[in-house]
Amino acid sequence: MKNSDIKLLGADNALIAQTAAEALADSEAGAPALSVKDISGNSGAKTYVCLDGDIPRCIVKVQSGGGIMDSHPNTAARVSAAATVMRAEGIAPPVIMKGADFHVEASAGTSVMKDFFHFDEALAPPAALAELLAKLHALPIDWYAPLKDQFLKRDPTIATILKDAPEHAPCWCLPWTGLDTGMPVLGVGNPNAETAKKILALELETGVFGKIMLHPAFQPTSEAARRQVVVHNDFKPDNVLRDPETGALTAIDYDLVQVGPAVMDFGLPYMMWLGARFTTYEFRQTFIRDYLSAAGLPSDDADVKAMMLDCEVNTVVAFPGLLSNIYDAEVPLLRGVKHPTAKAGVEAGSPDDSPTGLELVDLLAEAVQKVRADEALIDRALRDGLVVTLFN
Repeated sequence: MKNSDIKLLGADNALIAQTAAEALADSEAGAPALSVKDISGNSGAKTYVCLDGDIPRCIVKVQSGGGIMDSHPNTAARVSAAATVMRAEGIAPPVIMKGADFHVEASAGTSVMKDFFHFDEALAPPAALAELLAKLHALPIDWYAPLKDQFLKRDPTIATILKDAPEHAPCWCLPWTGLDTGMPVLGVGNPNAETAKKILALELETGVFGKIMLHPAFQPTSEAARRQVVVHNDFKPDNVLRDPETGALTAIDYDLVQVGPAVMDFGLPYMMWLGARFTTYEFRQTFIRDYLSAAGLPSDDADVKAMMLDCEVNTVVAFPGLLSNIYDAEVPLLRGVKHPTAKAGVEAGSPDDSPTGLELVDLLAEAVQKVRADEALIDRALRDGLVVTLFN
């Protein structure tokens, strides 16, 4: 790996391309002429793909230090530890240059995205995606325990709330709890760090944080869903690449990687590309069966059904769920409380408005429990989606 003492924060595309070419010069025939495309999300770090014609050669990631996901030392420690494990296991591409505020990693291939909500199945067959997810979930997890302890020490109030929470509870999902940084990821545009901190403070003050985190109705029941694994937390079409020579798939973007219950890696997909809005019941059933088989877990009809139901329930409390709606930055469970991301006429803004956030938790918990207790409702939830079933 090459080292550099330059900084790339605020650099133009020409300097990004020049730096990437220098990083590649050791392994390529000379320094290629590269074009640069900014593929950054809204969480802080700047990400650029560098291409030789249409072929991606490397990724340049520049730390801005000003966003929710890259402004806290806990985040830096977690991402570094996760990437180290994933690279050691051959899951993540190697780093070929390290700079003062950036790194350059080898390209893992070309996009398999048909559009934001769909994979191109010719490039990324569902069975191969299920196998990739199972492979991620087989990575070592011992690196995470000391980090989790560190996260809990950050805020004694949260630590007290979560001290008896089982390890499979949804409270351990970092992006929307803000457990590690005090700044939950809030959604489209990701409001600034101070806004995120105010949101978390209100969630704690109103009691909705602890209530939904600890309610058993939202916790998975199957062993497959509960088991502790390395969770990608952002497994979606634009975060999977394909090696054009071997056809191998690789998951990229490790900003949200952590350890937690396996079901956490299904709540987001169920809301973004795998759920009833996007696929058929038969597709999901086959995908879950392929995943369980690839993970070496029981995969008969009962096992598949139990895992699918846990996936549906997880959509209520997943990263794009009630505490941090990633599509519009609203916080549904602060309904009834004036909060920074509330939209006039959309989110209830008075304590007299009903249902409030606390009431919503009770209503949703009761609804989920009714579904779990009724075979006909379970079947409807698995076929139509839990949210659609609740509406109907």
